[in-house]
Amino acid sequence: MERRQLINWGIVVLAAVVVTVLQVVAGPALGILAMIVRIAILAALVWFAYTLWRNNRSRLQWLSTRQKLLFYGAGALIVLVVIVSFLLPLMLFTSLFLLAVAGGCAFVMWRIYQDTAGWY
Repeated sequence: MERRQLINWGIVVLAAVVVTVLQVVAGPALGILAMIVRIAILAALVWFAYTLWRNNRSRLQWLSTRQKLLFYGAGALIVLVVIVSFLLPLMLFTSLFLLAVAGGCAFVMWRIYQDTAGWY
């Protein structure tokens, strides 16, 4: 292996050792830190969704009532999936199920958005 690869692997091993030691020494503090990171991720997702909505609201106003219901319902379901993923202990089945639901909702939103491409 070349020198740069050895340095990269050293960084990965060092990070793994630090995380392991912190879990043993400061378990409750890491739990609180993980909760703060989850809240920050949720806040970032909400901000991103709001920014997308604000930039495209003139395009979305021309949707039919059915399309609006599907579009905003799928968005609300994605937010619900993210919140549930923070609350449930994730195992393989639950992770795949939540990912499939979020992916399906994202596809519905994308498809409705693409249908409006020639409207204005």
